Amino acid sequence: MSFLIAYIVIAASCIVISARTLISYTDCSDFVKAGVYILFVIAWFAPILIWSLQPRGILPVGMYTVVAKSGYFLFGFAFILVMLLIFRDLVWGGAYLLSGKKIISPNDFNALQYANYGTLIVAFLLSVYSVYSAERMPEPVIYEFKDSRINKPVKILMVSDIHITKMTPIEKVKNLVKHFNEQNPDMVLMVGDIADDKAEHIQKQIKELGKIKAPMGVFYTLGNHETYFDAIRWESEFASLGWKVLHNSGVSVEGTGIYVAGLPDAHRFSTNTKQAIRQAKDDEYRILLSHIPATVKNIGDAKIDLQVSGHTHGGQIFPFNFFAKWGNAGFVFGKYEIDEDTKLIISRGVGYWGPQMRLLAPNDMTIINLMPE
Repeated sequence: MSFLIAYIVIAASCIVISARTLISYTDCSDFVKAGVYILFVIAWFAPILIWSLQPRGILPVGMYTVVAKSGYFLFGFAFILVMLLIFRDLVWGGAYLLSGKKIISPNDFNALQYANYGTLIVAFLLSVYSVYSAERMPEPVIYEFKDSRINKPVKILMVSDIHITKMTPIEKVKNLVKHFNEQNPDMVLMVGDIADDKAEHIQKQIKELGKIKAPMGVFYTLGNHETYFDAIRWESEFASLGWKVLHNSGVSVEGTGIYVAGLPDAHRFSTNTKQAIRQAKDDEYRILLSHIPATVKNIGDAKIDLQVSGHTHGGQIFPFNFFAKWGNAGFVFGKYEIDEDTKLIISRGVGYWGPQMRLLAPNDMTIINLMPE
């Protein structure tokens, strides 16, 4: 409830900022001004409508896809627009004052009107680019670690945040699986938010995920979005693909000197790192799957060499990365040295949540090469 109240307050503020900046100083008719306000209301509250429709299955899939993608695009466009308007006016006002009022005033109605047209065009172009950035195949981000406990070279593919829904075309999932398999991984780590819908709605897409090839196995742990649609059902679905589902548990990977453990989503389940690694041998390199990166701060004296996480999307749409970092204990993307023994790697994820957009936060998949020292 507190999240909903905060969302309504922020959305209402952004609606007023956007609409007043764009039309308050023009000679548009009251009818046009009312239309602009209505459009911004639809854009900013589209996610609430879509969230309410998604689990109900009220609309046919095709119609729901059109409504959801159109609504999310409007929302993303509105977010980018208000950020540009705020940034523009801060820079313009600051430059005006610092120049001793020698440049064009932000209160010049004609200049403001042209600036508004330009901002709208830039916001639209950025929105289109953001859609392209979100829908393209993820690029690999590569890390390498050496350790004397590792018996042989192991190539790991770490994937998070695909967010497969009923809107996700089967062909897209096929292409993703082909893309993953082309990396020739020995082992695949699926770090949550793979699915974002009811299992019965996306059976064909999930069946395609079963074609991921990794001779040492595919390992999975829950993300928060699977818990919104029956976490236990999703664990069962992924186990039926032959994946090793890790829920406060772990397993040794034969012949490698590597132990892989996993924690479920910390928002809905109790996590117990010590239980997850209880079967690990002292001479094994320990990898922990946890969708939430902040989990790394709660592992206590449990010995973990490498934690892999997702969840943040790298912020997804700039400048939301600053909020994502604040909301995730200072973590947002990349490699972090937690202490002398523990490393953390965060992926920006393969897919997206909400708007089909990514701005200055490109999607990725993570390649981790583990080598004997």
